[in-house]
Amino acid sequence: MASIPIPRHYRTVIYIPSRSDGSMLEVCLSIPTNISSQPQGYTGVIIAHPYGPLGGSYNNNIVGALLQWFETYPLHVMGEDPSSNVPRSPSKKSNESGSNLRQQNPGDDGKDSSAADSSWVLLKSPKKNASKDQAMPLSCVVCALNFRGCGKSKGRTSWFGEAEREDYQTIVDFLQSGSRLGGSHFERGDTPSVWSGKVYDETGQEIESPRIPSLSRFILIVGVYMGYSYGGMIASTIPPPLRNPSDPTSEHLPTSYILISYPAGVAWFLTSGSHGSFSKRARAILLSETDSSASPPDSHLEGESVKSKKKRPIKAFFITGSQDQFTSPKTLVSWLKTNAGLNPPKQLPSSGSWALNHPDGIVHLDVVEGADHFWLDRELLLLEKLQSWWTEAYQ
Repeated sequence: MASIPIPRHYRTVIYIPSRSDGSMLEVCLSIPTNISSQPQGYTGVIIAHPYGPLGGSYNNNIVGALLQWFETYPLHVMGEDPSSNVPRSPSKKSNESGSNLRQQNPGDDGKDSSAADSSWVLLKSPKKNASKDQAMPLSCVVCALNFRGCGKSKGRTSWFGEAEREDYQTIVDFLQSGSRLGGSHFERGDTPSVWSGKVYDETGQEIESPRIPSLSRFILIVGVYMGYSYGGMIASTIPPPLRNPSDPTSEHLPTSYILISYPAGVAWFLTSGSHGSFSKRARAILLSETDSSASPPDSHLEGESVKSKKKRPIKAFFITGSQDQFTSPKTLVSWLKTNAGLNPPKQLPSSGSWALNHPDGIVHLDVVEGADHFWLDRELLLLEKLQSWWTEAYQ
């Protein structure tokens, strides 16, 4: 079977008013320009940048690398419909009562570890599927946004991060709108915290919105650099988009959270001490706590039936460097234990690259030896890890 052509993309810069207060947000939008004759799904990708006051914007080496990767890497979903919300079966080596920890050190010979802890296995290359010709290709619609006060976006960085959550949610609304622009649930009216449905150019002139394909899957993704950690914190609190935004009881779209250098250790600083509410929101997503009493009020969570205990259709990929200056792997693992249900072994590796999995495969952590918070000169390694995770999770 002939290989699926890599889709070409058209990039443009548009400005979208934040649903919070109307501040104009600068957005780099990338849309595929070719249409495959084969069955195809579209994936919405949102890339959030480093912390603004420390120089963060989407004009960043990691943001650029991620944007290009999603434009050019031939993504597929293997063995499931893109709209399916059924999680992939866990690996046979997963520990049913805890987590699956994998490690790789120089000199590993590829054989299973003989460590006493049965949850330890060596980090191996993703398995190749012989039936790859049955894969469903995905084309990405990518948005790299500048939060308020960053780049050419208006306003200023907020103290508590709530305004940035609204900025991020505005882009989710924009991507999810597809060809339904002008629908009643996107217009301002009785509900003020909803995107207006309007798009502008750099001069402030209203323009026709680029046509967005109907999206079958969303990827909320953040990168690295000093503020990526901040962007990761914001993205981790955005609930999966509803299949029908006008019906708060409808199911959620499958969503992948790709969170790089998550700032678990400095979230208190980035939110002026209100980091507890961010952790609660992230926990509600990662642990599928749909009961409003277990999570803070949210525009997407409030109307969800308390009786519905369906597993949220998410996958979460955390990746961090072993030399991160702001959040050590130990601190991040502790945060994931509390907020994602991971059950790590008592003794974590002190060197080498290693990985930690939730038994059901929903949450995965990669710790990369030698990488720090900024990933300078390690962008390709970061993309390799991302590619390996995607292949393992979806193919």
